[in-house]
Amino acid sequence: MHPARTVLMSVGLAALLAASAAATPVVAAPAPTYARSSTAVAHPKPAPGAHGRHRARHHGRAKAVMPTRATAALRPGLTSEPMSYHGGRLMTAPAHVYLVWYGDWSGRPAVPVLTDLVRGFGGSAYAATNATYTDGSGRHVTTDVTLAGSLDDTYSHGRTLTDAAVRSVVRRAVTRGGLPVDPAGVYVVLTSSDVRESSGFGSRYCGWHTHATIGGADLAYVFAGDPSTQAPTGCAAPVAPTPSGDLATDALASTVVHELDEALTDPYLDGWYDRWFNENGDKCAWTYGPLQRTASGAWTNLRMGGRDLLVQRNWVVAPTQGCAMGA
Repeated sequence: MHPARTVLMSVGLAALLAASAAATPVVAAPAPTYARSSTAVAHPKPAPGAHGRHRARHHGRAKAVMPTRATAALRPGLTSEPMSYHGGRLMTAPAHVYLVWYGDWSGRPAVPVLTDLVRGFGGSAYAATNATYTDGSGRHVTTDVTLAGSLDDTYSHGRTLTDAAVRSVVRRAVTRGGLPVDPAGVYVVLTSSDVRESSGFGSRYCGWHTHATIGGADLAYVFAGDPSTQAPTGCAAPVAPTPSGDLATDALASTVVHELDEALTDPYLDGWYDRWFNENGDKCAWTYGPLQRTASGAWTNLRMGGRDLLVQRNWVVAPTQGCAMGA
C-alpha cells in the first residue's frame, strides 16, 4: 500500500520567462524515504450554457473541471469577474484528505511528492488563501487540513474510467478498502499514466471535483490523473526544469492543489464561484507569480511540506479579490 501523498498550480508564459532574469536560489532539502502504509486514521449546479461554462453534467451529476492550458483561454470572466457566495455548505470544520492511488504507481516520484504536499498543506500560508472565504454564518473555510488515509486500487474498474466509475472507485474505497465514510473528508482519486478518463482528461480538463451520496453521507471527491502520456504539455507548467525533476509529477501536484482549494470552498457545487461558474482555482489557473531557482536550477514558487513546488496561485476574496500565493 502507498503512504498518503499531496499537490498545487498559477501568471502566463511571458511572466514566467521574465522571472528568470531576477531569480534567486532556493536550496532544496533532501528527499525523505518512505515505507508503504494503508493506515486510515449533490446540490448539483445548472448545466453549462454556450459560454464555456465548465460545470458539465455526466450521468445526471454535476462536476467542476480544471481547464487545460488551451481551454483556460476560452473561459470568460477569469480575472474580471468577482467571486460570490451562493449559500451552500463549505468545509469549515477540520478537513481530512484521503488519497486513492488507482492503477500502477510503483516507482513513481508522485507518491512521495504528493504525500508531502498534502501533509504540509494544512496550516500553511497557501492554505490561508482559502480562509478568506466564509459561509452565511461568517465561518471561515478551514486551514486545518490533514492527510488521514491512503489506499491502493489496482485497476478495480479497468484502465478506462467514466465519471460514474470514478465515483464507484470512491465507493469501493469506503465500503471495501478500509477508508472511513467521512463527511469532513475529501477523497482524491489519482490515476496512473496508463488509465484513461473517458469524459475528456487531457483534452477538456486536467482534473475535476464533485460530490455524491456514498455510504449514507454526502462525500466530496476529486479526480486527478498523471498527465505524462495523455497531456504532457496541456496539463503542465510551461517551464522546465520543475522541482521534482519529473514534469508530470509537478503538473499533478498543481492539479491536486487546484482541486483541493475548490473542494474546500465549493465542495457541494453551491458555495463560492463567479457568474461564469469559475471557482477560486480556475480564476488563477496557469498563473504562478514570482519564480525562483532551486540550487539544482529548477523553477519553484513555493516551499511546503519540506519540498520546493511549482503550483498555481489561488483566488482570495478578502481584503480585495485577486490571485495570491498566501494570505
